[in-house]
Amino acid sequence: MRQINYDSVAEFYDIYALADYDVQFFVSEIRKVKGPVLELMAGTGRMSIPLLEAGAKLTCVDGARGMLDVLARKIAAKGLHAELLCRDVRTLKLPPRFELVVVPFQSFMELVSEADQRAALKAVFRCLASDGRLICTLHNPAVRRAHVDGALRVVGGFPAGDGTLVVSGVEQGGDPLVVRHQFYELFGADGQLAWKRVLRMEFSLIGRDAFEAMAVSEGFRPVDLFGSYERAPFEPMTSPFMIWVLEKRRDARRRPHCEAPEREAGKGSDRPRPRRTVR
Repeated sequence: MRQINYDSVAEFYDIYALADYDVQFFVSEIRKVKGPVLELMAGTGRMSIPLLEAGAKLTCVDGARGMLDVLARKIAAKGLHAELLCRDVRTLKLPPRFELVVVPFQSFMELVSEADQRAALKAVFRCLASDGRLICTLHNPAVRRAHVDGALRVVGGFPAGDGTLVVSGVEQGGDPLVVRHQFYELFGADGQLAWKRVLRMEFSLIGRDAFEAMAVSEGFRPVDLFGSYERAPFEPMTSPFMIWVLEKRRDARRRPHCEAPEREAGKGSDRPRPRRTVR
């Protein structure tokens, strides 16, 4: 697994990572549980802070120390409290005490190989209490792949002190690995370029069938699958997201890996099929 060097952008990550389209969904989910909640790939706390403010008993895990340092400062400034752990999600070992584990912002896709994805699911399974749940969010490959075309797209310009941070990116591949180069350009008040940086990112487009088979074989039972953060039913060809709600099975006996379908490769796993409730 090639790690994305988030430490290199940690100090200005919050300037441009302003998305909040999924916050209310996760806040409503943590209000359903009374016990501890585990957030994986927490970063600088885009989701962590709202969850803490909503009363979550939260443990935050991320592999980038720089991102967690930013989160620690934000938590202290707001007078909140959370356990912060700099760990690899694939080898995470914590007591099985969590009622809910969440992986927001489609971050699971940064585990680009099936071996890494399975290792992370195994780690989550170990951390969950009996009947605990995992909420894992993914992009829908049928929709997301349309943006993987080699074209440079501007994410936006964001106020940064007296200047402006311009973020853009280009993506290639998508079968299933996507390689994204994200560019950061800081312009001063005079309009002159002060500095420019680039972050190489990789993520894998994971098809519905492949993920479901993998999760089931690792001891989970699908409870719900939403296509949006408004809980719309998942539509294979049009839903932007796959928001999986999975439950740890008490009687879990993991199936051999060979039972899983072929990996997402642009065909097959995203074929339309009758809508059904995942239960």
